[in-house]
Amino acid sequence: MSSFTRLLAFSALLLGLFLAVALAAQMWLHRQGERLQAEAIEHRRQQFTEILALVQPGDAPWNPGTVARLETLADARIGFTADPTPPASPGRLGFVHVFPSTNVTVTFALPPLLRLQLAHARTWVALLVLAAGLVMLVVAASAFWRRPAEGTPDSRSPWRVSRGEMQSLERLARTSLAQNSALTEERDARRRTEQDLALNQRLLNQSLEEKIRLGRDLHDGLIQSLYAVGLTLESTRPLLTADPAEAERRVEKCLAQLNGTIRDVRDYITGLAPEKLQRVGFSQALRLLLEELRGGRDIRLVQHIDEDAARAVAPAESTEILQIIREAMSNGLRHGGATELTVRLHRNDRELGLLVQDNGRGFEPAGQDGGFGLGNMQARAARLGASLRIDSQPGTGTRVIVTLPLATP
Repeated sequence: MSSFTRLLAFSALLLGLFLAVALAAQMWLHRQGERLQAEAIEHRRQQFTEILALVQPGDAPWNPGTVARLETLADARIGFTADPTPPASPGRLGFVHVFPSTNVTVTFALPPLLRLQLAHARTWVALLVLAAGLVMLVVAASAFWRRPAEGTPDSRSPWRVSRGEMQSLERLARTSLAQNSALTEERDARRRTEQDLALNQRLLNQSLEEKIRLGRDLHDGLIQSLYAVGLTLESTRPLLTADPAEAERRVEKCLAQLNGTIRDVRDYITGLAPEKLQRVGFSQALRLLLEELRGGRDIRLVQHIDEDAARAVAPAESTEILQIIREAMSNGLRHGGATELTVRLHRNDRELGLLVQDNGRGFEPAGQDGGFGLGNMQARAARLGASLRIDSQPGTGTRVIVTLPLATP
């Protein structure tokens, strides 16, 4: 086999190997792009659901002001359509949120990481074309250099032929090294860009989650406390003439509750709520909560608290559980007109059980739209890794049941 034939075979082998590697890399990048698109759409869908729970815009279609507010919070474009197919547009992703009257389309810009992958794929194609051109150029140059002039014998020695082939291979090797170096630099730059994008995305998610948590805590804490004060003042009005001393006592109690609410807001702002709960203890905090919601009214409060179960609840878990109890009891008093409330807390070897029951009017859970309070209870239970079930029928009261798995020692 001549030197030229060997060079041609080696060049073809090298080109085939490069093509196979480039094709495999391209397929992998395509699969990663599809996976990242699916993850981006699912993440945005969850964020949009949480924003709807926070804003509560009602059933779609919404007015332009509500649409603008939702677009600002979600950083996306919102439209209305009867087609359940997700919208498709160049450079953007989207999904469809189904409502009873219409479908809401949410489209957002392609994440920077996906745009970077597309640029990386185009770079691979350009390098592939460049490498193929270089290989073909080397083969053509070798064939032209090897052809002798017409009418003259080829007087080059085998040593000169071998040296020319080695020089061609050397140039090809240098070109490959330069391309590898460029690819390494590009890969490092892409990795740094991905890390920066991931950090920015985490910061954005933390900001959005903090807004949702703030709304949830204000609804379950401050609003319910003020509602209890309002009910106490309402019960005081008939006593202003019939029993002024009792009316004065209830007004003083309202002032004390308002001062306590102000302290709770200060503790929340300074981040002292978990430490305060740890000092008071779960059982004592629950008793204070029950008395606060009673508000001087003729309401029978029954509590059965297993002290072992109360000690098994961590301070952070106690905060979430007390907020669930507060919301369930407030709903029973405010919406159900309950006159008796029961709270039970017990445990076994594997889990902790909480029951909040009232004798109010009850409701049909399947017919509810999952208001802010019910959604808050579900979200708090999910944060604890617990399950929450609401059993209620019109005229039979309401039972809220929370089951929290205990950590194994």
